[in-house]
Amino acid sequence: MKRFLTFMSSALILGLTLTGCTNVQSPQAPGEAPDQSTQQTTKLPEAEAGATRESVLGPEKRVVMGFYTDQEGSVPSSKETTLKNAKLLDEVAFFWYSFDANGKVIKTGDVDLKIKDQVQKNGSKAYALVHNMKLKGTVGFDENLAHSVLSNPGKRSNLVTSLVNLTTQDNWDGISVDIEKTPPGDRENFSSFVAELKKALKAKDKVLNISIPAKFVDYPSDLWSGAYDYAAIGKSADQIILMTYDEHGLGTTQGPVASEGWVDRVIKFAVGKIPKEKIVMGLPVYSFDWGTNKPIMPDYLSYAQTVERAKKHGVEIVTDPNAKVPQFTYTANGIRHEVYFENIASLRAKMDDALKYKLHGVAVWRLGMEDPAIWDQLIKTYGTNKETREKK
Repeated sequence: MKRFLTFMSSALILGLTLTGCTNVQSPQAPGEAPDQSTQQTTKLPEAEAGATRESVLGPEKRVVMGFYTDQEGSVPSSKETTLKNAKLLDEVAFFWYSFDANGKVIKTGDVDLKIKDQVQKNGSKAYALVHNMKLKGTVGFDENLAHSVLSNPGKRSNLVTSLVNLTTQDNWDGISVDIEKTPPGDRENFSSFVAELKKALKAKDKVLNISIPAKFVDYPSDLWSGAYDYAAIGKSADQIILMTYDEHGLGTTQGPVASEGWVDRVIKFAVGKIPKEKIVMGLPVYSFDWGTNKPIMPDYLSYAQTVERAKKHGVEIVTDPNAKVPQFTYTANGIRHEVYFENIASLRAKMDDALKYKLHGVAVWRLGMEDPAIWDQLIKTYGTNKETREKK
């Protein structure tokens, strides 16, 4: 989940879009005044990850969260790994919803509430994830949609009401917000939206978590991260998903997806603005393959695809001594490729960071792309609400 441009093939489109990754800056928001005429519609944890806010929220609780998406090109959906590891997850956010220009929630994914129900039966919270991504035409996060709705109090109220209704009608435990590329001029509007949605969800005993871009300095005019006021968002939201990934990715030249030093700088900045017991650190489990013929349009791969690619070309996987992440290079058809990814060793170091800073949890982007060894390590290194409860 991060920065986007224009894409080339439909298979690559959805995959790259969902990872979020590029440091390419977005255009400024339209300068029109908001239309006020729009009508409003109206120690370790012991608690089980159930259907109430008290289940996973609080300074002594930890969570392991996963993002669920549909199939992305050749990468399978998150269904198999989600159901296989359901008992190891405290929370799952389903990337299935967006909203229209009037603030009405719309389905964008292959919504299957039976999967949600199964996740909940296994004791995990299930969140409906709402995003502002265009999946047709010029694919990417839609800053104009974000501006149109967030800057208009009536439309913003419509969106809040629509999201609350979604949680009550379909029995979601909460809402996960992934509105990215919001124009910097809407910084206060975004913070107001978070506060309004939190108040409405709390009244229904629902959880609100917000995904925010990683940064280690705050420039309010920055076209990618300026709209996200860490302190204001941290004051309102129940959980903050800190997207500690895409240090390099779509729109940049080759480099680590999340180097150790960069992640540490981002966390240090975040804990100075946001209560640490609300921060859930993002764990990237995908890979990027940069070719010299497409220097800022890397292939988006799962862990299994990455390891297979190294094997196919007969090259050795090494560890970057500075970034402390795995990588390899190969040449195919005269084109040199450089691949960066994450394995259990590099992810373990990131889990250790979460422990060191006493964060609320870790979040896997995205389920179905990971090194399978991560599951055993998540429990041994981090633990979850349910795992702790079951051992008592």
